[in-house]
Amino acid sequence: MSLARFNFRRPRALGYALGAVAAAIVVLALTACGRDEPDLTNGKAQFVQQCGRCHVLERAGTQGTTGPSLDAAFQAALADGFDRDTVEGIVEDQIANPNVSMPANLVTGEDARDVAAYVAYATARPGEDEGALAQAGLAGAKSGEQIFTAAGCGGCHTFGPAGTQGNIGPSLDDLASAAGNMPPEEFVRQSILDPDAQVAEGFNSGVMPAFEGRLTDAQVQALVDYLLGE
Repeated sequence: MSLARFNFRRPRALGYALGAVAAAIVVLALTACGRDEPDLTNGKAQFVQQCGRCHVLERAGTQGTTGPSLDAAFQAALADGFDRDTVEGIVEDQIANPNVSMPANLVTGEDARDVAAYVAYATARPGEDEGALAQAGLAGAKSGEQIFTAAGCGGCHTFGPAGTQGNIGPSLDDLASAAGNMPPEEFVRQSILDPDAQVAEGFNSGVMPAFEGRLTDAQVQALVDYLLGE
């Protein structure tokens, strides 16, 4: 979800402020029906799965670099007096009307509302999520399939067992062959924890975030086993 068009380095620009407020009012009015309150737990889970591969959001534990950091994007604006309801409206508007670098329909309907609410809650907020919110997304994923989905791997990779067709990164359908002279389990583990250690021919380094410190040892093993069909 790219928010590059919102230049918050000019926090006192009246035109930007009024435009953002207007967008928030329209979006919030259109989403007044349905659930009374957004579901932050679902919003975090959807964000990690669909958006985290491109954006940094510290509370969500995501480290994507293709799009702007969502902590940095709103930090100055919040410090200058923007409230989080306004941020929510801006994010929801950006989801509904993405620019050319962001795919359309990543999340829709109430999922989009939940994602916008979670981003507004989490952006530039110190500390860590607690309770049920702490377990949303990657933290609560246990099986290899759950981790693959929660981490948003399918958005970048083709993998037959998961039914995904991403082409930003290499196909994961024959990792034993891709490992070359390395033991396949060692190769896959390294690719998860330090993806720039070996970059597949035809692809760029610095695109896939490293999962070192973001997955437990048990989660890494579960994902390795899933990717190798074990």
